[in-house]
Amino acid sequence: MTVWRSFGASVIGPAHLASRKPNQDSWASFHRTWGDGVVVSDGLGSRPFSHLGSRTACLAVMYAFRECCDSDSIDHNILADCIKHKWISLLEPLRADDCAATCLFAARIANGVVHLGMLGDGLVAVIRCDGTVLTLSDNKSQGFSNITVALSSKVSAGDWQWLALPEEDCQSAILCTDGIADDLSDTIGFVKEFWNSHRDLSSLLAARRSREMLEKWPTPGHADDKTIACLFREEGADA
Repeated sequence: MTVWRSFGASVIGPAHLASRKPNQDSWASFHRTWGDGVVVSDGLGSRPFSHLGSRTACLAVMYAFRECCDSDSIDHNILADCIKHKWISLLEPLRADDCAATCLFAARIANGVVHLGMLGDGLVAVIRCDGTVLTLSDNKSQGFSNITVALSSKVSAGDWQWLALPEEDCQSAILCTDGIADDLSDTIGFVKEFWNSHRDLSSLLAARRSREMLEKWPTPGHADDKTIACLFREEGADA
């Protein structure tokens, strides 16, 4: 029997603590008969209600998948539009552009496919059953030109990055905001080490260890909020 589980953690950055601002990162998981998933979102600091935008993004992804899960195959363009419209609707009466937030997710739907999506910056990584790692990440080679790519009234389906693979080929998916991703010098090494350090723990203990890792983040002078979440498969008769 295969069961999909999840864990995650989010800590507010020193800069927001000092300025008495809320954590602009959010994460959530869902486990339903129609699928399982995790979502991570980072509110854009320049927007006044971005912390609400990130929380709402997590809900919007779950609602969008619930609406699309009856399809034999999920069209990513349709899914992206559904997430956007759910997000805008849930935020009313707030202006969507005052709540802009990135959106990263991994979802295993009952049709046997794991869908991974990324809008904005951060990192989406999937560890395959053969030990190889596939990633989605933002390209900062053009400076800060892509920092505004986020859920907003203007975002389009073409702004997303996607991966999809059969669930039997997926061991775990790890998502993190740019407060973590931007500090990584060896992304693949970090992903593998994180998974190997948490894979044998209960979800509760894994979440606690993840939070401790973020609270003791080793990069000197780090200031940003930090969030990480993991969706993974657990095999065995007692899973």
